[in-house]
Amino acid sequence: MVSALRHTERVAAALAARIFSGEWPENHKFPSDIKLCAEFEVSRTVIRESLRLLGGKGLIEAAPRRGTHVAARQNWAIWDKDVLKWLNEVENTNNKYDLLNDAFDIRLALEPTLAALAAARANDNANNALQEALRTLQQTSDFPSEMNFLTAFYHAAANDFAIAALPLADFGVKQRGGQPPLEAYRRLTAAIAQKDRAAARQAALQALLTT
Repeated sequence: MVSALRHTERVAAALAARIFSGEWPENHKFPSDIKLCAEFEVSRTVIRESLRLLGGKGLIEAAPRRGTHVAARQNWAIWDKDVLKWLNEVENTNNKYDLLNDAFDIRLALEPTLAALAAARANDNANNALQEALRTLQQTSDFPSEMNFLTAFYHAAANDFAIAALPLADFGVKQRGGQPPLEAYRRLTAAIAQKDRAAARQAALQALLTT
C-alpha cells in the first residue's frame, strides 16, 4: 500500500513537472497508459491513480474520443499545497517565473491586510505564539522557523481563509533564497502586539519588498 502510494506520488510529480516546465503545453495529449507504464515501470493502477490525482488538481482533463490532455492553465489549482510542492521541484522556466511573480502579487495584496486584521484581532495567545516564533527565527534564520513565524502571523489574523493561503507563502519563501527580513518581522510583531494597524500593515509590506 505504502509502496503503491509512493509510486503514485512519484509519477504524478514527474508528469506535473512536464506541464509546469512547458514541455507539455496546454491541450497536449498524454501518452497512452501502456507507454506511461513502460516509462515509469509501474502498473496501470498506479498510472490511473496518478492521472486521477492530477485531474483533481485541475492540471489535466479527459474526454471521450479525445483522451487525456493538459488542462487550460486557468483551471490549475495553483493554491493547492501539492501543486505548489510540485512546482517548487521544477527547474526554473518561464512558466515557473510567471507563477512565482503571480504568487508574489497575491502576497503583496494579502499579507498587509492580514497584518492589519491581526493588529485588531490577535489575543494574548496569538501574540505569545508570534513572539515565540520570532525569537526562534532570530536564533536560526532557517526556512522551517520562518514558516513557523508566518504560520503564527496568519493565525493571528483570525481568518480561516487566510490559513488556506499558507501554501502560497511556503512557495514564495522556498523560492526567495537569502536571509529572512528579521527587522521587518520584528516590527510586524511589535505592531500587532501594540494593536497598531497602520504600522503592522507597513511592516508586512516592507517584509515582502526587502526579500
